[in-house]
Amino acid sequence: MTKYFILNVVLNFAIAFIVYSAIMSFQAGNQVYLFISIALLVVMVYFKVVLLKVVKSNSNKSKISSNKKGVK
Repeated sequence: MTKYFILNVVLNFAIAFIVYSAIMSFQAGNQVYLFISIALLVVMVYFKVVLLKVVKSNSNKSKISSNKKGVK
């Protein structure tokens, strides 16, 4: 679970940095970097959603296995 936690923290920092860079490129009027930032933002949000699904499925599996161990 710690690798998922670390990956979540890294994704959060990446999303924050990409949003900041998109804002700065918009203010500077640099359209190329703005479009690159938006594309990277979409990819990072997709990775975050996939990570949340993986963590949710793992927690459900561990919950089910712990319930089976308790019932004999």
